[in-house]
Amino acid sequence: MTPQGGEPIPPYPVGTVGLLLAGGLSRRYGSPKAFALYEGRPFHERAHAALSGACDQVIVSASAALAPQFPDACEVCVDLPELAGLGPLAGLASVMRRYPAERYIALPCDMPRVGPREIRRLRSATQNGPSADVKAVRSAEAGDLPLLSVWRGGLADRLEESVRGGQLGVMKLLAGLDTVWLDAALLHPDPAIFHNFNVPQL
Repeated sequence: MTPQGGEPIPPYPVGTVGLLLAGGLSRRYGSPKAFALYEGRPFHERAHAALSGACDQVIVSASAALAPQFPDACEVCVDLPELAGLGPLAGLASVMRRYPAERYIALPCDMPRVGPREIRRLRSATQNGPSADVKAVRSAEAGDLPLLSVWRGGLADRLEESVRGGQLGVMKLLAGLDTVWLDAALLHPDPAIFHNFNVPQL
């Protein structure tokens, strides 16, 4: 397989890695969102369950400070030392570097309404059509959801280069990659499913 404008993808030991992004500082939320509760379950637990239904392996991307707080059953990847604390692209790059795979399904922990059905539909929707570096979700109501996305293997160098160069914005990176945007309605007709919890629930 050769992505548009890219080099051939070599064989990888793992097909699909679920990449659970749980490393944010959660300043607006006031406490680590990964451990906040939604309908009685921690955000990270709900996201892990959502990814597990469609992925061969699930890796939690978290800061070194938060890593010990996750259950032993979770496989946690902290940022590479030179990328530590530099946002979601650093987390993506660190997981890609340490866990080579054909593709990565990314899900931020602060979208706890996204469940196994939506992730299975995302995987199915991205297995067809033209090849791309990234296939990300957007909603007319919720807007662009760049971290609810599928990334091809072999992008670690590109992401590291971006982070090391001080370009930490996900949208700007996607503008420079071969990115396909998918309608969120393919995953679920209710846009509320894709709500990003930036402040605690009342």
